[in-house]
Amino acid sequence: MEILGLLDTLESILLDGFKVPFTKKVMVNEDKILSIIDKMRLVIQGGEGRAKEAIAAKMGVIEGVREKDDDIRTAMEGRPQEESKAVDVLQQAYQMAKEIREGADRYADEVLANLEATSTRILRTVKAGRDRLTGKKE
Repeated sequence: MEILGLLDTLESILLDGFKVPFTKKVMVNEDKILSIIDKMRLVIQGGEGRAKEAIAAKMGVIEGVREKDDDIRTAMEGRPQEESKAVDVLQQAYQMAKEIREGADRYADEVLANLEATSTRILRTVKAGRDRLTGKKE
């Protein structure tokens, strides 16, 4: 489904492009087009599934980190040597949670960008319809 949103975004960019007079050519922002193509590749290669898995894993990792933290603190009471190992494990767990959170944020940003592009296209269509109606009334 996400690929459809990216196609809508691509279409929106093409429709917003500058038309070259006396030709059927349109000038568009190359960076935007290439960015959308990259996102399409990610979705086709399963990027959407990975992002959703990252979001689901994020919740499990955070809960797991909390449980590990409690378990380690209980087990390590009175053991100074093993305490440094526990701190290392906690730091690794927090780092994993941070990476998963960042992946989820990137996924959410993609979804919101697609929603924004679709909304822009719909708004442009509504405005064109209203302009056409206004032109007919005069």
